[in-house]
Amino acid sequence: MAPRSSRLTRLRRRANRASVRRRSPPADLIAAAEQGLLRRSNTRPGTQGRQAVDRVTYKARVADRAPGETARQRLGVVPIVRSMPALFDDPPRWFDFHDLSRAEARRLGRYWNLALEMRDGRLTPEDFQHTVLSWRHFRDERLLADPTAVLEFLDRRRAHGEEPFYYFRSRRP
Repeated sequence: MAPRSSRLTRLRRRANRASVRRRSPPADLIAAAEQGLLRRSNTRPGTQGRQAVDRVTYKARVADRAPGETARQRLGVVPIVRSMPALFDDPPRWFDFHDLSRAEARRLGRYWNLALEMRDGRLTPEDFQHTVLSWRHFRDERLLADPTAVLEFLDRRRAHGEEPFYYFRSRRP
């Protein structure tokens, strides 16, 4: 059997070979990374050794998550359930959603931001209507674009102490 130092030398030479995209690293390099012989500190980016180290790190992270749980949910960054109201047209009605994706919540937040800007006089009713009518349908229905109806719904909800979520986008001066 070869001495330990020559085995490590051969292992490091193999670990320093350039990696091939979309191809998994050799099994012996993965085993060496699992044993701790290969680490981020003794491998270079773009090599098979670093590829093996990254694979072992990823497997450990994924093993900590429950089935179907995203990395964001695991970190507690994003609440699992997003809920926001929406105003739909034909007939005009208020609807509360409780299972929104991030993109849907953002779209509704932009809608409510436009409504707030219109209510505060920073946006004309014509601009509000033009902007909302130019958008795609939200879950196969058109958002309410009639400015007077939107303001009436907002006033009724505010009278009951309910205020919708507003998406504030940053503006450069």
